Parts: sequence; structure tokens; C-alpha cells
Amino acid sequence: MRWWQIGKRKADLERELRSDLELEEEEQQERGVPQVEAPYAARRAFGNPTLIRDQTREAWGGALFEHLWQDTRFALRQIRKSPGFTTVVVLTLALGIGANSSVFSLLNAVVLRPLKFPNAHRLVEVTSLKDGKPVGTSAPDVKDFVALSRTFEKMAVYDEWRKNVSVSPGGENAQELLVGLAPPELFEALGVQPLMGRLFTTEEGLAGRNHVALITESFWRTHFQRDPKILGRTLTINNRPYKIVGVIPGVIPGWINASYNQMRGLALWEPFLPSADVWSEQSRSGRGYGTIGLLKPGVTKENAQADLARIAHNLAATYPADRDMDVQVIPLENMRSGDLKPLLLLLMGAVWLILLIACSNLAALLLARNTARQREFAMRRALGAGRAALVRQVLAEILVLSALGIGLGLGIAWVTTRALRLSDPGHLPQLLELTLDWRVVAFTLVAGLATCLFFGMAPALMSTGVYAAGVLKDGGRSSTGASRQRFRKMLVTAQIALSLMLLVGAGLLVQTLERLQNQDLGFRIDHLMHGQLYLPPAQYGTQESITEFCDRLTERLRAVPGVRAVSITEIYPPSDRWRMMFSIERRMISRLEDVPSTLFGVVDANYLRTAGIALVRGRDFSESDGDKTLPVAIVNQAFAKKFFPDEDPIGRRIEVGAPARLLAEDEWMGSQRVTVTIAGVMRDNRDQGLALPVAPQLIGLFRQIPMVNSGFKDLLVWSDLAPEALERSIEGQLYALDPRIPLSEAETMSAYLGDLTTVQRSTSVVLSCFAGLGLLLAAMGIYGVIAYLVVQRTQEIGIRIALGAPRSAVVWLVSSLGLRMALAGVAVGLLGTTLAARSLTSLVYGISALDPLTLGSASIGLIAVAFAACALPARRAARIDPVQALRTE
Repeated sequence: MRWWQIGKRKADLERELRSDLELEEEEQQERGVPQVEAPYAARRAFGNPTLIRDQTREAWGGALFEHLWQDTRFALRQIRKSPGFTTVVVLTLALGIGANSSVFSLLNAVVLRPLKFPNAHRLVEVTSLKDGKPVGTSAPDVKDFVALSRTFEKMAVYDEWRKNVSVSPGGENAQELLVGLAPPELFEALGVQPLMGRLFTTEEGLAGRNHVALITESFWRTHFQRDPKILGRTLTINNRPYKIVGVIPGVIPGWINASYNQMRGLALWEPFLPSADVWSEQSRSGRGYGTIGLLKPGVTKENAQADLARIAHNLAATYPADRDMDVQVIPLENMRSGDLKPLLLLLMGAVWLILLIACSNLAALLLARNTARQREFAMRRALGAGRAALVRQVLAEILVLSALGIGLGLGIAWVTTRALRLSDPGHLPQLLELTLDWRVVAFTLVAGLATCLFFGMAPALMSTGVYAAGVLKDGGRSSTGASRQRFRKMLVTAQIALSLMLLVGAGLLVQTLERLQNQDLGFRIDHLMHGQLYLPPAQYGTQESITEFCDRLTERLRAVPGVRAVSITEIYPPSDRWRMMFSIERRMISRLEDVPSTLFGVVDANYLRTAGIALVRGRDFSESDGDKTLPVAIVNQAFAKKFFPDEDPIGRRIEVGAPARLLAEDEWMGSQRVTVTIAGVMRDNRDQGLALPVAPQLIGLFRQIPMVNSGFKDLLVWSDLAPEALERSIEGQLYALDPRIPLSEAETMSAYLGDLTTVQRSTSVVLSCFAGLGLLLAAMGIYGVIAYLVVQRTQEIGIRIALGAPRSAVVWLVSSLGLRMALAGVAVGLLGTTLAARSLTSLVYGISALDPLTLGSASIGLIAVAFAACALPARRAARIDPVQALRTE
């Protein structure tokens, strides 16, 4: 039967019933029944019309949907009658479901959602490995991979550089932007098509022909107001003119190169030509480039890995620069998560714990409410309702409550994701892709309905299994009361255990953040500002011109009132990623793989004073250390301890660079090295980030080591000025020297350090909120169970008081019930925390995942909360009037 025919069939059925009753009434009158009594006699003979209607509708089919509709309407009426209960349940569900949806939307954006590229499943990142660590690829290696590989359809090497970009022909008012360097094969592999114009050609990858640019849609909109005549116009990159040949969509994300993952994306692209000799054999050891490959159809990652491993093995046997180098193939979508995946999985586990706590609270609330409805259920059973019908009715109420909670939870998730997306993501460009798409909605619906049905089924079965005659006779008590109380106690115990795990996790992360932020970093933080600038080779192509500009800028900035010290450098704490091989004079090394390496950087003579790094031995750099004097260097304590454990390093000579005698002739011709004398030892400072131990470090003067005196400079200024005023002063002095050079990434050192801990800080805050929410829900669960037990045991407590039990004994009787549940929950929670400790080890710093103080504090705190939750029910129990209690019974 069609659904639109139901109304007509029901009307026909009613007419037939009335006709049959009228005929039966006439027959009763013909049999001698008086006219007044004939209708009643006819109904008795005809039977129950309601039962006949139900049986007829079941014969039609579709009775299940009709029952569901009736149950839903009844559930809505019941919910409307209990606004307080409904509000508590819906808010509890909404908080649990909303938290899950918000975190899942993050996981979806960072891990699960497919990339927005055609053939995204075939895109991979190729990188070289040195000692198991990724070091990027070299252009000659990639050229050999392309020529010899049998599994790749396309492979392209690329890079990203900070460059000064101006839309004016003269280069004024330039700003430092992230510029991509790519061959045409990169866009072909990614499937990027231009919105206007064309892509690069192969010839434009040659020196002298590479002054063309592709701009992104956002750059076109913000700088050229979507000018339709943009093709052929000129912009200035590093004071050189570049012709715009195309506009591409901004689909290449900022996380594509991990070294610049703090950027929001690329503004424009130019052909891949980072240096004139990038494809020569002398550049084979120069790694650090990114490489993206497009696999052939049907080729797996494992096939590509084996293919490139074979090629890398042959290259290692041919070229010394490839010795001990491995290669790794990673799906490109795996690069998107970066270091966020462990923290996201931690948060996902935390919100699942929150949802479990919320749903166990829901189960306890439903069980208490259904217990109060025992007489209703018994009456319905007495009137003929089956247990299945009662279970269906209770589940209908649960589903309606779940629907309300899911709807409100999706609203909370939408607000949360929108706030995160509109806020400044800082070092998290992945947040720009955060949306509430169909995957998040589907996850929310499935998770919400599944958990609610799972936790609602037990209360439904326990509450509807009533013995009608017994319940109606003794006023509502049934034999299942003890089992229901045990079930509620188990739920509360589980809530406490889950809350303890959340508290421990939050406590560990908070202490990790505190240790990261408050540790002795070994350098100055207060009143220290950092900035970046780039001196393009078009105007600053010699070492002398670069050094002269740095000296003039330093002199100008020192004259600014309030400035204490200025340093122009190519490194700054707390992270120095530049490593160099070196050899110590009079120490013979026979194999290249045995040559040590160290963190290396070049600075000016004011670096230690400006950065606030103490000198512990020897002397500091001085202005007299110039390009005409012997090169000197300063090492840190870790360097001295590792390489000079039993002797004074002052005065020892070190050759920076790979030893020439261990290199092949082609490598030796392309390599550069310099010999420096150790003049001092500086105090250890964090040089590998905030969480890694201090590594050996050697620093020299860029004016004495011309091979590394590049145009990329970092500026450190120590002053008493406010950050805003200092930045304006620096920009003014820089503009006076050269208006084409912008200052970028200007921020205080404290703000920079705060950026480094953004992920940990956000995770700690969120997890602490989750722990607080779980603690609140657990306290509510304990309070509900104890309060209900006091009501159920009112007669017993009244008898105890009547027999002389002191009020304190009653308080302890009630409080001990909560204490036992709390102790059991803490024991289970400690076991769960122990099992989960291994997954937390990589996320904590300076503290054990099983820190006794954290475990003990969380346990004591939970027990204290349990006692506090028992206080009000215990106080009420102590005030029970025994006469009134016995009379009520």
C-alpha cells in the first residue's frame, strides 16, 4: 500500500466498522434485545474495535512505521513534561558530541580529507635519508631518478625562497614573500591548470631566460584587483624585473615544504633555478630540495620505493656524495599532518573519553528516570503492552534526545571550527582547510546515535523488565532494584576512571608546557626583537657589499635611542638547522663517513652580547676581527665536552668543511672550506629547539667566512623600546639605507618562543577543559547515585537514627558509598593510565608519563571531588526525621 493511500484506507475501515456495528445492532434488536441496550450488546458481540483496527492495519503492512511515529510523538510529550531532565541530558550529549565533532573536523582536515589535486592518490613526496633522517634531495639525483625510474609518470624538484617582491617597476615598497621555484613538471604532476595565460616552458628553466613568473589567484586579487590585462605586466623580484605569464589557483598549500610550514602558502612562482650550477655534478651533495612524484597508474608506493632504492644503491656506488644515502617515498597526503598527528590522535582519544563519560551519565540519568516510572510501565504491562513495545518506547525517547543533542553538538562544532578557521592559524596553515563537511556530519550522526543506543539499551531493558502485579501491589518497588543500583555504581566508577585518565593527560601536558617555557634557554628573551631581511644579489652580489650594508645598518640602529645592542646574523636561537662537517688539526681521519659534523652558523661581532649568551672561557668576537685577520670561532660547552674532553679547546684549529683529501676530484673542486681558530667557549644554549638536548655548535664571523656570507640575514635588537616603536624605527632606518629592502617576520623573542609552543599550549588548554568537563560529569554522576540511594534507603536511615545512631555515623555511611566508588574508579583509572603511558611518552618533555606526583595529585583530587559530591546527600540523610520516614513508608 502506498503511503499516500493510508488516509483513504483508514476512512474506508472506519465506515466498514460503523456499518458492521449497525448491522449487529439491528440483529440484536431482532433477537429481542431492547433498543436502548442493543448498542452495548452489539459491541460486546462484535469485539474490541481498537484491536480490530490494529490487526487490520498490520495486515496492510507499514505498522512498524506507524508504531514508530506514535512512539516518537509520545516521546516528545514525555520530554516536554520534563524540561529539567531534557535540558540536562541534551546539554550533556551536546558537549560530548560537539567536542568529538570539533576534534574530528581537525583530524579530517589534517589527515583524512583527500587532497584537492587530480590523481591525489598517486602523488608522493620523495626525499633522501642520511642516517635515517630526511635531508631533502639534490637536483642531480632527481635528474637520475627521472631518467632511470620505471614507476613514475612525472617527477619534479622544487624549492621555496624568501624574496623581496614589489609590484612597482622600480622595486619600491617591496615586501618579503615566499616564492616557489618549480619546473613545469611540478604543475603537470599536481594537475594544476592556469586560470589565465600559461605555465612555464622547459627553456625558461635556463639561466637568462628564467625572468618569468606565475602569480596565484589571491596575489592577483590583492595586488592587481583581478586586472584582466595582467598577462605581460612586470613585477620586481629581488630588484629584477619578471614578466607575468600566467595566473594559477592557490591550491598548493603552505605545508608542502616542512621548512616553511609557518607560511600560509605561496604568493608566486618562478622557474626552478636556485643557482647557476644546480644541475652540475658539483651540486650533487647540495640537498634540501623538495621532490614530488606522480606514480604511474597501478603502481603502489611499495613498488616505487623498491624502484628508487635500486637507483639510489647504484648512485651510491658511482658518486661519493651519494654514499650512505637512502631514499624514501611517502604519500603526499601524509606530509600534510606533519607533527600534528600524534597530538590530534591524543585529542581524539580524549574526546572519546568525554563522550563515554557523557553517555554513561546519560545511562545513569535514564535509569533513575525510568525507575521513577515503574508504576507507569507496570500499568501498561497490565493493560496488555508487551516488553518489546515498552523497550521500543524508551528507545524512541532516547533517539529523540539524541537527535536534539546531536543537533546542538553540530552547532557547537560549527561555531568552534569557524572560530578556528577565522583566527590566525600561525604555524598551522592546515587550519585554513577546516570545514564541517559531510564526513564530519556523518561521523557525528553515527557516533552520537551509536553511543546513545549502546548506553541506552541497558537502562531500557532493566527498566521495562517489571513484574506488573508486584509493582502495583507494593507501590513501585521491584526485585530489580539492586541490579539497577549495581549498574549505576559501575557507570559512576567508569566515569571516575575515565576522568582520572583525562586529568593525568592534562596534567602531564601542562607540566610539559611549563617546562618548555620556563627552562633556562641560555639566551636573552626579554626586550629582544628578531626580524629578517634579504639583500638581493642584483645590488649586493659581492661579500664586500653585503658586509658594508650590514655595518651601515648596525651603526644606524645603534644610534636609535633606547637600543642597547644590535647584531646581524644568519642564525638565532633556539633553533640552528645548519650542519657542517669539520676536522680538527692533528687528528687524522681515514674515512669520509667518520668525519664529524656540528651545528654551524655565521654571525657578527655583537652576537653574543645582543643574544645574551654568556662566555665561559676565552674571548668574545671583536671589531678587530676583520676579513684581513685570521678567522676565529667560538664553540659551545657541548662542543668542547664532546671533542675536547681532556684538553683546552682555546687556540685549536678547525677546518670547516669536508676534508679535501677524502673527496673525489669533482667534489673537491666544487667544495669550499676555511680554517678557523677557537677563540672562546660560550655557554650552552638551546640550539635544536625547545625540546631537544643541546648539540655541539660552532659559530664564526660572516665577514671572515665569505663562502657562507649570503644575502639572507637575521636581525637581533636588544632595546628598552616597546615592540611597536622598535619595529617602526628599524623599518625607518632600513628604508633610509635602501627602500627596496623590507623587514619581515619582525616579532619579539618571547612571541617567537610562544609560537614554537602554540600546538602544545592549545592542546594543553583543550585537554584541561576536557578534563574539567569529565570531572564535572563524574561529580554529577556520584551526586546522582548517592542522592538516589539516600531516597531509596530513607526507611533504613530513619531506623538507624531512631535506634540511636549519631548523625556523624549517618554522614559516614552515605559518604563511604561515594568513597568506595571513587577508590574503585581511581584503581581502574590508574591501570588504564599505565596501559596508555607509552602513547604519551613522545608528547611529554622533562617528565615521565607515569610521574608519581601527577598520578597522586589527580587521584587525590578525584577522591576529594567525590567527597564533595557526597556532602549534600549526606547532609540530607543526617537530617532525616525517623518518625516522618517510617510514617511515609
